[in-house]
Amino acid sequence: MFVATVSLILPFGWAPLVSAAENCGPGANRIVCENSKPGSPYTEWEIEGAGDESIQGFATDISVNAGNRIDFKVDTDAADYDIDIYRTGYYGGLGARQVGSVDPGAALPQKQPECLWDASTELTDCGNWAVSAGWDVPADAVSGVYLAKLTRKDTGGASHITFVVRNDGVKSDVLFQTSDTTWHAYNNYGGSNFYQGGANTRAYKISYNRPFATRGGIEARDFYFGAEYPMVRFMERNGYDVTYFSNVDTHRHGDQLTNHKTFLSVGHDEYWSGQQRENVEKARDAGVNLQFLTGNEAYWRVRYEKSPADPAGNDYRTLVSYKETWSDRKIDPAAEWTGTWRDPRFASPANGGGKPENALSGTAYVVNFGDLPVTVNDREGDLRLWRGTNLTNLAAGAEEPLAPHTVGYESNEDLDNGFRPAGLIHLSTTTGQVPEYLQDFGNVVAPGETTHHLTLYKAASGALVFSAGSIQWTWGLDDWHDGDGAAPDPRMQQAQVNLFADMGVQPGTLQPGLVAAQASQDSTPPTVAVTSKPSAAVAHGQKVTIKGTASDGSGSTAGKVAGVEYSLDAGATWSLAEGTTSWSFTYVQQGMGQNTVLVRGIDDSANYPASGTPITVDVTGPYSVFGTNTPETADAGTRSQSNWDCGSPPPPTAW
Repeated sequence: MFVATVSLILPFGWAPLVSAAENCGPGANRIVCENSKPGSPYTEWEIEGAGDESIQGFATDISVNAGNRIDFKVDTDAADYDIDIYRTGYYGGLGARQVGSVDPGAALPQKQPECLWDASTELTDCGNWAVSAGWDVPADAVSGVYLAKLTRKDTGGASHITFVVRNDGVKSDVLFQTSDTTWHAYNNYGGSNFYQGGANTRAYKISYNRPFATRGGIEARDFYFGAEYPMVRFMERNGYDVTYFSNVDTHRHGDQLTNHKTFLSVGHDEYWSGQQRENVEKARDAGVNLQFLTGNEAYWRVRYEKSPADPAGNDYRTLVSYKETWSDRKIDPAAEWTGTWRDPRFASPANGGGKPENALSGTAYVVNFGDLPVTVNDREGDLRLWRGTNLTNLAAGAEEPLAPHTVGYESNEDLDNGFRPAGLIHLSTTTGQVPEYLQDFGNVVAPGETTHHLTLYKAASGALVFSAGSIQWTWGLDDWHDGDGAAPDPRMQQAQVNLFADMGVQPGTLQPGLVAAQASQDSTPPTVAVTSKPSAAVAHGQKVTIKGTASDGSGSTAGKVAGVEYSLDAGATWSLAEGTTSWSFTYVQQGMGQNTVLVRGIDDSANYPASGTPITVDVTGPYSVFGTNTPETADAGTRSQSNWDCGSPPPPTAW
């Protein structure tokens, strides 16, 4: 069901539009200009679910650069139908604006042939359909997520074709990446997707040459209108200078990422290719800030192939993931690994295995289903993310839940797995019971307890990397989306404004009730002092506790101590200590002779020293292999019928 509160539907809830002429002069913010134009009522552009089955279509590419043509392929028995083009945005609360119309160019009715079907991979490819119409995108079209609404003139039955308009070469503050690989991963058009199917129990290959059926049921939460659309509305309402990209574009046009200050991954962004991840890592290392307003991101590794229905076409119409983690072996005939990114059992990092997603985003997926609120305690409320909110005045020992459902439906944790980014800090803490908690590299879930954090770290380039660690973070920013929700939370909205500001991005039309924020002027890391350490030599394998304090100076630009971390391997990896201004950590001492432990503080601007304060510990025998450590059990890949992830039921046959 499409959820919209009364204030977003009735005229008295609409924000007044300023004349477009006032906002569209030379050098004007394109988003402010665009959203000052009259929008279209949602009753005009919206549809029910995935639309009428008797009129369905798709675009011949997931995105198109402004000034080029995009073609549509439509299957229908209608003797006549309309194609109206809408750009989604805010538009005073209406949510979209009609920007054009095109007529079908094919003889009608146009019943298309049966889609191609490959039984071995369960690939459904409708690339053999004929072109029905095309839209010549104006050269001055504003980048965005667009809808081609197909409407039968006889019955009024309608459906959407969803695609992205790019503005290649344009510099903007923000680049919003859609989660289109995930839209198709859950798209069951033709009978199979990455979660269900026939003999294989799932498809190994899925095609972009298909209409989207993803919005037709529970999978609606895995489509654009689930958690991406509310972020689009929030950004465009507030006049952020944003352009749009698809997952495919991040793979094939990675050189465009450095045209922008901040890159966004939003909603349910589960399926990433190797080149896509490499391009985002390169952008971060070149100074582009990253916001992962998502959960379960970059979890499955994918690759692309040409469409067998159109081998002369582009290279990005077939999405491949054999989900080899589920098979507990390498089954993809290509050398590339297409299991979970974190699984190291059957592929080296060079081929895509054993690279957990938290090495990039800071957090990693663990909760397959949960429903909790982002929660902030009194210490976290004093951190700069929450400036301008009442969270800065929480009583000692208090904690405040924010908007419901904002830690879910899938969510991440900060995992100390050897890939944790240096300098990672926690900005919230939500603890609760969940019915489905991941037990291994991607096979088994069971009930458990999660501790979720919003996180932030600063890369060596100076780029900030934020992780919301939840698919539904954006539900706290705008309440017009598919799925159950609640009113937007002004504190989460303010936090989003603050986060953008710290990444050098300012709004053009800040909504009432929010306050402007400025980037941090703090560049000085905290200092630490050791108050307690072993006073004599310790035995190899003995538990050691070290304690101390941390402070972040004084003055108008001074921040708050947000975390303290320690390293046992000369700074190769870092773990988080307990506490901030007063801290401690316990570890099992290994080695012999004189050993050095490093400790350092991190402030709420993510500043930390390059190295750390050295602490010397003398180690003596006797020596044993494990000492007081309990050896961990490796993932055996055990399979059960609870081993599916991300909201789809298990296939009808047993795993």
